[in-house]
Amino acid sequence: MDELEMIRRKKMLELMKKAGMIEVKPKRKVVIEVITSPGCPYCPIAWAMAQEIARKYEGVTARELSVATPEGQRKAMEHNIMGTPTILIDNRVEFIGVPNFAEFERRVRERLNQA
Repeated sequence: MDELEMIRRKKMLELMKKAGMIEVKPKRKVVIEVITSPGCPYCPIAWAMAQEIARKYEGVTARELSVATPEGQRKAMEHNIMGTPTILIDNRVEFIGVPNFAEFERRVRERLNQA
C-alpha cells in the first residue's frame, strides 16, 4: 500500500467516525474522584478542574465525594485523607489541595495512555 492510499484510508476512517458510522471506544477509562468538605473554599476549584478535564477527554469521568456523606467518609478513611480537597485518579491519591491544572491534566492523560 502506497503512502497516498494510507492517507486516503485514514481520512475515510476519520470521516466515518465523525458521521457515527464507526463507534470509537476509548482505550481506557479513568475515574477522577474529588474528596471535598462543606465550607472548604478550595474544593469548588478542584471540582471545577476535574469536571473540565472530564469534559475534555473521552473515557474520563469525574465525581465529587463530600466527607459529609457516608460514602465520602468511607473513601476518606480508606485512603487516610486528612485534608480537602484531595484528588484521586483511579483510586490513588494524586493531589492534596488544588493542583496545577497542567500537571493534573498530564497525569490523567498518562493514565488514559496506559495499556
